[in-house]
Amino acid sequence: MKWLHPSFWVTYDKSTYPTVADAQQAIERYCRENGHTCRFLEDDTVEIDGVPHEIYRGYEPGSRGNYGIKCRKL
Repeated sequence: MKWLHPSFWVTYDKSTYPTVADAQQAIERYCRENGHTCRFLEDDTVEIDGVPHEIYRGYEPGSRGNYGIKCRKL
């Protein structure tokens, strides 16, 4: 799978800071719904379709104070 962007935001609907478990569940759901494979290497690192990504959990810029989960290619 060729990625068009070096990073992407994963849907996170809670208004609280995402825990490691929240992030992993959201990423697993994203991958399942979009036909990707995923394997967690560490708490903040996931391999999606064989490509390692850093997991960012925190404030989503421009979202009026919402938290988010972002995956960025390493």
